[in-house]
Amino acid sequence: MSPGTAEHWSKNETWSNIFSLWAAVIVIDDIRIGVVFLLALMTAPLALGFLLYHAYLVWAGTTTNETAKWADWKDDIADGLVFKARKSEIYGGFRPRDESLDTPWPVDSDQILVLTDGQPPRIGYMLSSCDNSILQPTDPNAAFDPRWTKVRSLKDVDNIYDLGFWGNLRDALRLPVR
Repeated sequence: MSPGTAEHWSKNETWSNIFSLWAAVIVIDDIRIGVVFLLALMTAPLALGFLLYHAYLVWAGTTTNETAKWADWKDDIADGLVFKARKSEIYGGFRPRDESLDTPWPVDSDQILVLTDGQPPRIGYMLSSCDNSILQPTDPNAAFDPRWTKVRSLKDVDNIYDLGFWGNLRDALRLPVR
């Protein structure tokens, strides 16, 4: 019989017989090989799950640590507690990023987010130096500061690291971003 004309050994076997043969090879021939095979078989879905989760993170333009932060912001936005303004209007003198820096994504954004009690910041507020909250003025009749707008969705918030899926993938693989 020539090498190209031989039939494959499993051509006339049923799936039940094939699985029985594999079980015999795994268990009977060498138990150590069988244990390693079964361990690899059981952990493969875990590795696949991590791969899919990492692909999702690349698509979302975020890291595992940032996912918790974004989830917190999403909840606060849904509760109507988040307001945003332009840094250049609040702080004055905001400078856009230095284009000579060799980074594919913006280093800074002209956006500031604050967490309130549901009311927009009033004229005379103070920004917290340790978190994203504000201290409203003691005068309850102070006018609302018109520079602040309520955030309605996460789509209204700048994610400075999100370059889109392909841009994020290229950045993660350290390839030049177009």
